[in-house]
Amino acid sequence: MFIATCHCQNVRIEIQELPVTVTSCNCSLCRRYGARWAYFSRDQVRLEAEPGTLSNYCWGDRFIDFWHCTVCGCLTHYTSVDTEPGSRFAVNARMLPLEVMESLPVRHFDGADTWQYLD
Repeated sequence: MFIATCHCQNVRIEIQELPVTVTSCNCSLCRRYGARWAYFSRDQVRLEAEPGTLSNYCWGDRFIDFWHCTVCGCLTHYTSVDTEPGSRFAVNARMLPLEVMESLPVRHFDGADTWQYLD
């Protein structure tokens, strides 16, 4: 099991296995966040958060909620607004321990223009 946490550790995300790759997106939001996304379905992760420590931001097409810790400000994950068990849950891999995060190959996604991987 692997655990991703925000800086203050009020938000914990447990995953059973690591993804093969993580994604760095250059869309107007992700490039500002600097996140590396590890993709899962909701039923593949376990989220624990202290009450009142998560806040979301939903922008643009209103399909994704970006979640951050209200205490330390770390962007921890995003979720599809669709709440079905198989819907997307993307973990910011930068919340994983450094050695784990650095071991994951990064793919670059052009979310700003072509909506295609650049590699």
